[in-house]
Amino acid sequence: MDGRTPAAVARTVAWLILLTAAVFLAEGLLLWLRHRPALGQVCLAAVGMLAFAVTFSRMVYDVVARGTGRDRHLVDVALCTSVAFAMLLLLGGAWGALPSLAAGAAVVSLGARRSVWAALLILLGTALSCLLLGMPADLLVDVVVRSAVTVVVIGALGLLPPFAREIHDNRAELARMAVLEERLRFARDLHDVLGHGLSVVGMKLEVALLLQRTDPDRARTEIEEALGVSRSSVSDLRSLVHGYRQPSLRSELEGVCSVLGSAGISCRADQVPPGIPQPVQEAVGWVVREGVTNVLRHSTATECRIKLRVDDGRLLVEIVNDRAGDRDMAPGNGLRGLRERLAGVAGELTAGPDGNGGFRLLAHAPLDSTPAQR
Repeated sequence: MDGRTPAAVARTVAWLILLTAAVFLAEGLLLWLRHRPALGQVCLAAVGMLAFAVTFSRMVYDVVARGTGRDRHLVDVALCTSVAFAMLLLLGGAWGALPSLAAGAAVVSLGARRSVWAALLILLGTALSCLLLGMPADLLVDVVVRSAVTVVVIGALGLLPPFAREIHDNRAELARMAVLEERLRFARDLHDVLGHGLSVVGMKLEVALLLQRTDPDRARTEIEEALGVSRSSVSDLRSLVHGYRQPSLRSELEGVCSVLGSAGISCRADQVPPGIPQPVQEAVGWVVREGVTNVLRHSTATECRIKLRVDDGRLLVEIVNDRAGDRDMAPGNGLRGLRERLAGVAGELTAGPDGNGGFRLLAHAPLDSTPAQR
């Protein structure tokens, strides 16, 4: 399918169903015209085909492509079914496929229980109509079997848009949960670093306040100890922030591969080449994180490939997924920020479709560059 968002999948499925109906209508018309019908019958067939096509198209596109609720087209289902059986009984067995299309529309448009009963009744009505028309047994069985297959195919296509929406929502939720988990991890680390130290400082200052008149020497000792604890906490905090601001590219790759695996996307990542300066690792780490986040949010990828190599003194990082979405890394969705980060290490970024239905993001930066002054 050309689109990868749930809306694009729904539109494509709707057009597939409508194309199937058009093929069946064209086949029935060609078979019927071989019998050289009268002018009145031709006019009747034209009116019936027009009524069926308009009602069927409006119902299917409204439910499948636009995602309106089921059980809102009972009148349309009844009209399609009535026109289908009228054309079958009045114009002959060449129109035997129309009831199956009506049954497929019922499966797509009605709730689970109603759709099953409607499909069974329409298939039974098709068999009885063929008997009334005096069809041979082998031809009757062929019509009924083809009708059942048509209903199953249309019904299966109608299930694709809800599944696409559910998968899209699940991926968005996974991305949100990954961000939330990282925030919680940072909050826990921050609490562990500062919580104990600030509590000790507070208690020692309270003791010093109580002893400042009765025992000044001991109060001074408590204040000095509190000062030492506060300095130690500040040092720990700097180490914590330093660790977050200078991530390892290897740990970033492990993290994004884990997130992609949780989302059901196969990920292959190359080993990090040795000797990569920390500023380049930091900038490229942001590229990897942002690129994978957009794969989760804006594509329906099943595979993601992360390539790393050193070529002519430059680190090249390429992120490719096999199914680009409508907004996959569209301009303004993080590209500007990534280019600014790469510019700090004299790097560059390009992004766009790879020509095979996927999306390609390429970043490169020199290994011997010095960070630009911001």
